[in-house]
Amino acid sequence: MTPTTRRAARDPRRLARGVARLATARATLAVFAALAVVWAVGFVGVVPIEIWVLDFPALAAAFFFDTLAANEFGVRETAVFYPALAVFGYLEAILVVAVARWLRGRFLEPGE
Repeated sequence: MTPTTRRAARDPRRLARGVARLATARATLAVFAALAVVWAVGFVGVVPIEIWVLDFPALAAAFFFDTLAANEFGVRETAVFYPALAVFGYLEAILVVAVARWLRGRFLEPGE
């Protein structure tokens, strides 16, 4: 590896552009929409609530921040939950797409 490529590999702007590209990808938006639908159909009762296992990371983080805001800062009980659920649901979607892309690149040959 030449010094130029080492410097390019450590460039924080390159990482930021990659994360921004991943955050705005259609696949990320599709996964986020799917997670939102899973949450909604479990909430309404169309399917058993156990389907929320797919949303567990986002739900756990949202419950944590909602409890923290209510206990430590006196914020109304659900004022933080739904915005936190949206944020952490989107972060979960970004992570799912990133792992899927990494697995696809790791196990599939180029050109398949």
